[in-house]
Amino acid sequence: MAEEKDLIRILIAEDERPFRVLLSEELQEENRLIKTAADGLEALELLKEEDFDLLITDLKMPQMGGIELLKEAKRLRPDLLVIVITGYASLETAILALKEGAYDYIRKPFSLEELKVSVNNACTRILLERENKRLLEDLKKVYQRLKEAITSKQEAEPRSLLDELERLARLRQEGFLDEKEFEAIKQILIERANYGG
Repeated sequence: MAEEKDLIRILIAEDERPFRVLLSEELQEENRLIKTAADGLEALELLKEEDFDLLITDLKMPQMGGIELLKEAKRLRPDLLVIVITGYASLETAILALKEGAYDYIRKPFSLEELKVSVNNACTRILLERENKRLLEDLKKVYQRLKEAITSKQEAEPRSLLDELERLARLRQEGFLDEKEFEAIKQILIERANYGG
């Protein structure tokens, strides 16, 4: 199985069992975990219990339709991508689905390839957004460490030359500096002290 950071969790809400099973089998890949629900209410319960990255929902289902499920799903998890599929396509429902935040809207009958392209594009987007979040977190950590280093250097600024040389000697003893580096930095400190900083 794929690493957790690359795993994409997909929920399929479809009331027609044969179609639900077909979608689940056809969309299965190594880095995907797919669960299914027989109607909107069951899908909503699963969304409350687990984190999903992508929801594929039929528009017309008993108990709760696709648009209502889309609204509730986006309220629970704003980052969730939703693909709406329907055999009752109209311009009005397509606009409504997209207005409510659907990622894509696919009319039945459609080829499995058409759905696969939409799902693959959604999965690529999910992985890119995750990578962006990871990079942003890394950048924040580096910035924080840099900020802390600058702050501690500023607080330590009024040290005397003797304090600096003692600190330098400790770094050499602990193996952080070799003899050549030690001598070079020592020379810089002495020159800086002689020329007033």
